[in-house]
Amino acid sequence: MVFTGKVLIVGGTQGIGKAVAEALGQDAVVWSRRLGVDAADPDSLARAMQRDFGTAPPWGLVHSIGDFVEQPLLTTSAKDFKHLVESNLGSLLHTLQQVVPAMVRARRGRVVLFAAAGVERQRAMTRAPVYFAIKAAVVQMARSLAAEVAGSNVTVNVISPGLIAHEHSHLVSQQRLLPRVPVMRLGNVADVVRCVLWLLAEDAGYVTGDNFTIDGGMQI
Repeated sequence: MVFTGKVLIVGGTQGIGKAVAEALGQDAVVWSRRLGVDAADPDSLARAMQRDFGTAPPWGLVHSIGDFVEQPLLTTSAKDFKHLVESNLGSLLHTLQQVVPAMVRARRGRVVLFAAAGVERQRAMTRAPVYFAIKAAVVQMARSLAAEVAGSNVTVNVISPGLIAHEHSHLVSQQRLLPRVPVMRLGNVADVVRCVLWLLAEDAGYVTGDNFTIDGGMQI
């Protein structure tokens, strides 16, 4: 796969983001709070952008921040609600506003965001309703941005993972839901990384505004 510059992974120190960074090797630039970049703080993002890229934007952006809280709607606390919005949407908005305009000016780029399998289906999501509602908003934001920047050779796509096992995933919940997966296994990060790399490649320039579900057939 061909990349024509560095790929920025926001939230690349654990889980799927970490796996993407490892797959990209020297082509990856990682931002996270652990590394001194707070995606919830526009000033922190601006400093990191200037430090790492100057006037030349990254070729690709992967936003993999997004905390999960498994609570019914009526018992989700105000604190958890605020945290989920800021983690999944606030950090995303700030990152996009910091990075994508430079891609548009350069007239090239790839953006890959993360939602969750099933968020576009018209059915109840009682396991974690606030989380899934917010991830549905991520898909809508991505499609709106894809349309906004389509004329600049910048693509924007979403990956919606299902039950993907890694060191920070909710394994108890995943094992409980495993019988619903037709392929009869949990996914692993490699299942997701392959799709990320394809969407980042120069060859994927005609794919934008889409949502790719990787869930072993759970949404069939």
